[in-house]
Amino acid sequence: MQGMFELSLLLVAFIGIQIWWLSKVFLNQPRQPRPLGKTMRANTLQNERNLLEKIFGQS
Repeated sequence: MQGMFELSLLLVAFIGIQIWWLSKVFLNQPRQPRPLGKTMRANTLQNERNLLEKIFGQS
């Protein structure tokens, strides 16, 4: 029984840190659903490049 209080205190601290970390990772993610019909980022950058090439002429 010696050290049981310290061991239980460490256990509570460990579980608390685990719960805090899991909440940081899984609960605080920004919710940004991709709208339907929206192109992917690589395609969007390619479309912007094509638009700029049309504006400034082919190089």
